[in-house]
Amino acid sequence: MARQYCRDRSWEVLVVDNNCTDDTQLVVERHKNAKRIGQLSVVRERQQGLTPARQRGVRETAGEWLALVDDDCLLDESWLANAIAFADAHPRCGAFGGVVRPYWENGAEPLPKAVGWTLACQDHGLEACRIWGLVGAGIVLRRAALDQTGWIETPFLADRIGRRLVSGGDTEISLRISACGWDLWYTPDCVIDHIIPAFRTTPSYLKRLAFGLGISQVLVDALVCERGFASCVGQYVRSALRQTLHAAHAVILDRISGRDRRPSFINLYFALGIWAGIGRLACNRSLVGAISRSSRQVSTSNL
Repeated sequence: MARQYCRDRSWEVLVVDNNCTDDTQLVVERHKNAKRIGQLSVVRERQQGLTPARQRGVRETAGEWLALVDDDCLLDESWLANAIAFADAHPRCGAFGGVVRPYWENGAEPLPKAVGWTLACQDHGLEACRIWGLVGAGIVLRRAALDQTGWIETPFLADRIGRRLVSGGDTEISLRISACGWDLWYTPDCVIDHIIPAFRTTPSYLKRLAFGLGISQVLVDALVCERGFASCVGQYVRSALRQTLHAAHAVILDRISGRDRRPSFINLYFALGIWAGIGRLACNRSLVGAISRSSRQVSTSNL
């Protein structure tokens, strides 16, 4: 953040300390003393989890635009200037994001490309375009659009808490903004390197991650489901059964042929996560269609 060369606009950085056990406070003080970031502050959020940390950050700032930058991301030096230029040029944009590419801790890429979808990477090409959803790393939000969704007061998904790998909160935010009539955009001019440490490339971690993503997929899909609970669950059961059989078959073929089994195992754990997500949805039926109901309430209140 200190390397951003934007000079023609005022901007601030707020660090949310979500029960950090490292030297976060000292790092912030060091940068404040160096005065390389004009407005830099830190706030503690005691409630553990990505969603309460993000909510605290939103409440403690007042800018027209908000950028959520995760603690494992490195911004290209032109990221801020390009983000401001894109926001100025798109008055109906409610949220946008850029290229999020993996930055491998050990240098060389240790995973097959078929596994990349588990690591929250984002690249929709060399041209700016409208998209249906955004990853949370580096997502830029128009405050007016976020306020309109009601997310700040009532988020539907908890997202990641501690070592839990169930996510979906960033997708919820972008879907709720879209449901309120705002555009979602991708721009290739804002580039972020997402640091992938070695432990996140191990088979055991990737299996847990894929399982959590399977749960998240069901919960996120349920938020925008326009049918009743039984119809939605029936769709997810069919999908889970199809994906489980397909992934199990791929695992067997990979074993016989001696191919790398990581992609097929990860797909299998994703399918198993879908089954677990169905179970969670059964315990929280109110998630089905929650975004649709919320956007209708927003529309009614604006009449």
